[in-house]
Amino acid sequence: MKKLLLILTGSLLLSCSNEAEEEKTNLKINDLKAQVDALKVENDSLQKELFLLESRNPVVFSEAFDTIPNPEAFIVEALKSDPELIPEKGVLGGTMQFINTEILNERFIWAEFEDGHINGQAIYQYRLSREGKPQFRLISKIPQ
Repeated sequence: MKKLLLILTGSLLLSCSNEAEEEKTNLKINDLKAQVDALKVENDSLQKELFLLESRNPVVFSEAFDTIPNPEAFIVEALKSDPELIPEKGVLGGTMQFINTEILNERFIWAEFEDGHINGQAIYQYRLSREGKPQFRLISKIPQ
């Protein structure tokens, strides 16, 4: 009788243990499915961004830029390093900075700026100075 009771108790404990393991496994599966879904969304977003980047027309720069290894990065970095070019002033203690840029052609660059409270966009004309540094002139601004 004691043997039978011991066997029944042991099988009951094993079945409870199996249910707990199964529940843990199901939770892990659901978590992994959620991660896969999030990665699919991120992948779709990156695919769209890649398509847009690949469909852009390359910028053909003038001879003045021939000696510069990566003219696009050179121009963008020069613009970003000079926040005084931003046509709006920061509010509520914010500091204006360029957050997004795109070189439109060999003479113009579009830039988006913000300070965390207000934002806007602007188009600048650029050229190289005699010293080989980019110079920018505000053409148009679009506050938002």
